Amino acid sequence: MDETLISDSQLIMLAGDAAFGRGAQYYQQGMVINWDKNGATITAEVEGSELYHVALKLTKRGLTGGCNCPASEGIDFCKHCVAVALAYRAEQAKQVQLVEGDTSDRIHAYLESLDKPSLVETLLTLIENEPVLHQKWSLKADAAFGVLDHKALKKRITAALPINRGLFRYSQVSHYFSKAEAVIEQLAEQVSQLTAEQSLALVDYALARMDKALETIDDSGGFRFHCEHLLHTLHIQTVQRLYWPADKLAGYLYEKSFGGDEDRYPPIPDAYLDVLSKESQDAYHERLQQAWDALPTLSANSKWEERYRLIRLRDPLLKRALAAGDLPAILALYQKTTSDERDCLAAAEQCIEYEAWDQVEAWLAYAAKCEKQNDYHWRLERNRLEIRLKLHRGETDAAAEQQWGIYQHTQQLEDYRQLVALMEAHDLVVDYRQRACDWLLKCITQPSEKMPFYQSQQAKDSLLEIYLHEGRLDDAQALCTEHPVSAHLLYQLAKALPSPDARLPLYLRLVRLYVEQTNKQGYRQGIALLKELKKSLETPAQYTAFAHMLTQLRSEFKAKRNFIKWLNEAFSDTLK
Repeated sequence: MDETLISDSQLIMLAGDAAFGRGAQYYQQGMVINWDKNGATITAEVEGSELYHVALKLTKRGLTGGCNCPASEGIDFCKHCVAVALAYRAEQAKQVQLVEGDTSDRIHAYLESLDKPSLVETLLTLIENEPVLHQKWSLKADAAFGVLDHKALKKRITAALPINRGLFRYSQVSHYFSKAEAVIEQLAEQVSQLTAEQSLALVDYALARMDKALETIDDSGGFRFHCEHLLHTLHIQTVQRLYWPADKLAGYLYEKSFGGDEDRYPPIPDAYLDVLSKESQDAYHERLQQAWDALPTLSANSKWEERYRLIRLRDPLLKRALAAGDLPAILALYQKTTSDERDCLAAAEQCIEYEAWDQVEAWLAYAAKCEKQNDYHWRLERNRLEIRLKLHRGETDAAAEQQWGIYQHTQQLEDYRQLVALMEAHDLVVDYRQRACDWLLKCITQPSEKMPFYQSQQAKDSLLEIYLHEGRLDDAQALCTEHPVSAHLLYQLAKALPSPDARLPLYLRLVRLYVEQTNKQGYRQGIALLKELKKSLETPAQYTAFAHMLTQLRSEFKAKRNFIKWLNEAFSDTLK
């Protein structure tokens, strides 16, 4: 029977206007439950003043059926029958929509059409043939029937994370953790039914067990990440459920963070800040402060293990002090590591940030005292801070001269820009713009015998960067004509030139550089440059020059067959 035959008018004819209206209300209120269809028979229960049982039968002519309510007595079509009929009609409409949908919709429709025994049998077959599914559903069944307590879950965790397996193939490790996921996911579902202490013990155990298992498993593919994420989330949620005194909770988190197992857990305390009370956070930081105060000041000869523990204790304390804007607390923390140049410079920078200029020089002196030989990076950072101090004191000439020294060492465009900005902002007598260009030209044209080749090449690139930055395109072209420069700077110049006629020789030079690499990537880059150049051409003369360039490249690189093949394909219309 087509469900369209179950019309409102037919139901009104069967039950009457009043019963139809009440039945429609029952259906809309979701009072039809335990709906089932077996062949042509539809059975359901309808909640009313009590639970009524309805049985309808589909025939070619329509519906028949009855209910065990007093109004029907198993014969007449009552309001409960109307409610079930409407539920069936809606379900059939949904089925039609699913059948007309995609593959997933049709699978859904098929499963909906099965009766309960057939559906159970189908699901059992799938579960029994798939070990991971079997594990997951057995856990669901144990939980549903109340036989899965925290002891049973611990046994499951032990079985799910066997140790000493020596696994290294991706397929092995993937299978290992896919089985473990079923147990960890079930743990995530069940922990809320256990006490917070039981949940915490299980999550701690699972994290320790997984950590132990990873000693003999190569999980470079990251298959453990889902399990790890679930356990980390569970741990944070479980900590939130604990009704421990602040000191006890702080002691527990401190032990997990500094007891040698810190890599198992989310970052403490950062990952827990949203679930910890202010009292617990204060108690945790008090624990850190006590441990920090008990440690000796770091010396230049301190071992890495000592420094590592000190820095790990300091970082959350420092973050808290920075958030509070407490400069004395910040500097007190750095005071313990004055043998480390980086920490001294960080302290000096904080002094500048809070405008405690009277303390900057002392921290810079600490940094200079522990500076390691040939450690140019931190020396430069110290020089940059010294420049800020000199500018604060009004020593602009000295600050500019120190910035000039930095540029001579780095030859970075940003340091040049800082130098010019200082010169212009303070109307300095020395023209550092010209001084930089003269110095670089001398490095290029009159290199000393001790100057390594790479420094001479760096000077060419640095001068070209300045010319491009200042818009001195004629000087840039002249420099590139006389000297080799880096390809990326040559390309910048080519893009900056206004005329395609001026760009042509630079693009030719760039293409040659890439093709001479003799690899496919270089060939592709060369072809891409030629396509880009062609798009910018405007006059017939430029197109003629471009065609001549292609002919020149074909002749010059005829031995490079792949390049020639791609060149011919890309410019078949030009090379005719």
